[in-house]
Amino acid sequence: MKSLLICNGNVPKAKFLRSIIKNYDAIACADGGANIAFKFRILPDFIIGDLDSIKQDVKKFFERKNVKIIHDTDQDSTDIEKSVKFLLSRGFTQIDIASAIGDRIDHNLGNLSVLVNFYAKAKLKIIDETMEIFFTKDKITFKTNKGDSISLIPLGLKADGVKTKGLKFKLNNETLIFSGRGVSNVAMGKRVSIEIKRGGLFVIRKITSPEL
Repeated sequence: MKSLLICNGNVPKAKFLRSIIKNYDAIACADGGANIAFKFRILPDFIIGDLDSIKQDVKKFFERKNVKIIHDTDQDSTDIEKSVKFLLSRGFTQIDIASAIGDRIDHNLGNLSVLVNFYAKAKLKIIDETMEIFFTKDKITFKTNKGDSISLIPLGLKADGVKTKGLKFKLNNETLIFSGRGVSNVAMGKRVSIEIKRGGLFVIRKITSPEL
């Protein structure tokens, strides 16, 4: 099953969220993400978190709509972590995460860590109108538009044995270290493939021709 998780970062365009919700089996909000859903008149199936960011009038509105609200007070995990754990417990195997990037770099890094820490349990991706971010430790092939900017950022010190197909600057069994070398490669067609032997890579796709 596939879920959309709306977080409490930068607010996306209403058209973007409304156009994609039909692609999911369920809509969930991580705490203050419910404020975004309310603003855009999106009715979620679940709201999860410690509930310190959701506005009280929003919470009461969704309670009247019988939305399932899960109050998780664990202070050793973030609301996005709580939400992903909950969705995994409900059998979701693909989770697209919207509004996960905001103005605070510490929150952004924490949200990126979810892609790593739950990598083996589900297919996770951070999305917005013009960007998607995912994490890989082995082989992956994904759709692109010609001209999309594709950045490969190693997790930790380095990633070994990196091979690519479909990029302007091809990598062939090379090592990427935590530097600017993997930034702003270019997709040459409709698909890009990446293979890695050791380590992990964040893949950041900047969509030059938005599909929505």
